[in-house]
Amino acid sequence: MPEHKFLKKQPKRLAVVDQAACTGCAGSPACVIFCETVMVKNQVVDAIRVVEAPQNPFELAVVEYDKCIGCALCAKVCPWDAITMYSHDEALEIAPSVTIIPHRPALAS
Repeated sequence: MPEHKFLKKQPKRLAVVDQAACTGCAGSPACVIFCETVMVKNQVVDAIRVVEAPQNPFELAVVEYDKCIGCALCAKVCPWDAITMYSHDEALEIAPSVTIIPHRPALAS
């Protein structure tokens, strides 16, 4: 995992999305709405987003671990209990087993 983009040290915990339980909230995902990680040059940078899932009828949430600060807001607002908070190292170990769509870093614009 790349170094955290906004914190000087790794957060103590990270959010992990069980994508088998995620429904994308029918196009209006609560986790994305509540995830406002940091402000960078007057722009909000979120650690969680939705991506297309070709094998599913809806988009799925994906956590960008190099941006997640471990605040747990996404886990608290998820109506499907699809997001769980784990210790930093445990999250990185568990995430691949519950992730249908692997995290791909966003392209620089």
